[in-house]
Amino acid sequence: MNRVGSSRNDDVLVLGMNPHTGTEAEAIHRANPRARVTTLQDTVRNDQVVTSSARGGERVHDLKGEAGIQSFVATLELSWAQSQRVAAALAGAGEDARDELAQLAQVWARAEKGGVIPSRLVLSGHSGGSSLWGEERGFKNGVLSRDNIAQLAAALPRAAAGIEDLCVAACYNGGQTSVEAWRAIFPQVRTVWAYHGSAPGAASGSTAHLARWEKATRGEVNALQADAARGLRKGENLAVWSRRDGYQTATVSANLDELRTRYASGQRVFERSFSGAEAVRDAQRGPLREHYNTLQALLGRPEVSASERARLERARDQTLRVLFYGNVAEQFQRTHRTSLQRGFAALGWSAPDFSRLGRGEALSVIESFEAELSRRQPPPLEARRLLPLLTEGLRDLRRERVPENWL
Repeated sequence: MNRVGSSRNDDVLVLGMNPHTGTEAEAIHRANPRARVTTLQDTVRNDQVVTSSARGGERVHDLKGEAGIQSFVATLELSWAQSQRVAAALAGAGEDARDELAQLAQVWARAEKGGVIPSRLVLSGHSGGSSLWGEERGFKNGVLSRDNIAQLAAALPRAAAGIEDLCVAACYNGGQTSVEAWRAIFPQVRTVWAYHGSAPGAASGSTAHLARWEKATRGEVNALQADAARGLRKGENLAVWSRRDGYQTATVSANLDELRTRYASGQRVFERSFSGAEAVRDAQRGPLREHYNTLQALLGRPEVSASERARLERARDQTLRVLFYGNVAEQFQRTHRTSLQRGFAALGWSAPDFSRLGRGEALSVIESFEAELSRRQPPPLEARRLLPLLTEGLRDLRRERVPENWL
């Protein structure tokens, strides 16, 4: 199902970061066989796309470097200035996300030359609210941020204006502020379907949700109902926006004061988990997940000031990494294995396997490492190089050291 419509239509473009993108696209096609569905997903080789010439020849473009990006954007046959804006959008995307963004550029570029693109767009993947990434059974994909998509949309404004119905099939993109951010990218959008809580995955109900979405947005639609996923798993987490009825959620939201009270009371749960005093037994449910849900709900409220929002975003990112600390430790160990061996060896110590340590044990090791390093004069170079990875990464769980596709 790699087809693009040839007239103003109900066709759908599905960009997915997970391996089950094809399954979700198939569910949409089954719901409406007349709707042509274009599927965009991870390429066979990271950040490489293949284009075909009019003569039938193929060329591989390696998007990791400037030369590959430039050779790719030349195939879009846009003006030089517009091509460079697309190139800047691709260059700004992270590792193993440029291939998906480039495929999106290929489809959208048709609108810039007078062609027609699918007017319905589905963005699917794991999310913490501001980006999409992929992971399933050991499969790791890159992180595609909302800003990456916004930059490409700004480079291809006719395409962005051609999106009439948007579905963000990912967790925590349905807060009011998040929906407004998506609407700003697609100025002519008529409806938005998203989730203010966790969203169902392909194995747990996303296909049924997407079938409902397809039916609800078929034809000329200016309204969506928040109960459109009633009876389906996680249907209570649905949030919608439409031109006629504005923003709605499937359940009644708590007021701002209630959310702030919940957040304050949940801080003790976070602190115990962050310190390693209490292990997270289940990342999907329990007190820490509820605390995370409260953070997301606060961030979805437009009344929250910019300064408070920045603080809450840092807290959200850190809490998410505590929830999935087991995954973080495993990826940290795999990614930094050589640096760990060299850094600990520089102190005459054997490097631990952080993937096998609980958070409390890991923090104790990091504290001992930092104390020993401070006693050494001069401090060994490899140990000094390792310290920020340990403190800013595994201890503090900073977003810039712990990417989302580790989660």
